[in-house]
Amino acid sequence: MNFSLGVQRELPRGFFVEANYVGNLGRHLIRQPDLNQPSFAALTANLPANGGPNVNTNALRPYKGYTQILYRLSDANSSYNGMQLYAAKRKGNLELTVSYTWSKALTDTSGNGDGVDTGEDPYNRHSNFGPASFDRRHIFVTTYDYHLPFFNKLHGVGGAILAGWEVSGITRFQAGAPFTVTANTAIGTRRADYVGGEVLLANKGPNGWINPAAFAPAPATRRGNSGGGIVTGPNLQTWDFSMRKQFNVTERFNIRIQADMFNAFNHANFRGPATVLTTAGFGTITATGPARNIQFGIKLNF
Repeated sequence: MNFSLGVQRELPRGFFVEANYVGNLGRHLIRQPDLNQPSFAALTANLPANGGPNVNTNALRPYKGYTQILYRLSDANSSYNGMQLYAAKRKGNLELTVSYTWSKALTDTSGNGDGVDTGEDPYNRHSNFGPASFDRRHIFVTTYDYHLPFFNKLHGVGGAILAGWEVSGITRFQAGAPFTVTANTAIGTRRADYVGGEVLLANKGPNGWINPAAFAPAPATRRGNSGGGIVTGPNLQTWDFSMRKQFNVTERFNIRIQADMFNAFNHANFRGPATVLTTAGFGTITATGPARNIQFGIKLNF
């Protein structure tokens, strides 16, 4: 179910502004739990520390002789609430758009198709409720296109070369993705306990993003108490530019030259941190987005 309420206003000099509240409620969404997953009670009772026989996990499955058995249920829920602001300038040498979204997307199952995340307890989808994997709390995007007015009155070879250039770009700032902290335990990798304190380090960076003192492995007697998506990953920042000009050779032929720069300032967009508490690299980031990329092109139209 979708619902929205918005206000629009046209302003002088070609400006247009818009403000919207946008909401969405998703019901009966598809999730894919494992029908043959051993229960938590069976895993706990199997531990030698609890007097269990410590048999292979497959021997604890409800349907012996089979491993994972996925089936589809349409009982998942989601919600989205967002404030969306938009402005545009549609006249003159400079045309631009500016948009900002402040939103929250919550769900008990994230993903699409066969890759849905049902959480560690498929029998209790409410325990997996939290930020959706695609939730981005803040998104700011601006696009701009500038027809350079310089040298337009210049004639001859100089005018043909210097006049008529066009510069455009896209700038994007975006909040980080949510991540869930887990830990290796005697009965598998499970959600960790949150023991208090700041979730993120004060001077967070690629060498350390998550505060390890805020988490601990969950005991074998119960599931971890930390929430899904409790960690917010690094922000995204991109600046892409393009510069182009069309040269008219004859009435039938023209040549277009173009230069593009992606991530023009070579900003390091760090990916998600390692989220398994009991590994040596917990909280560190070892991957980034694409570095600066420059490309040139020539196109003949006829």
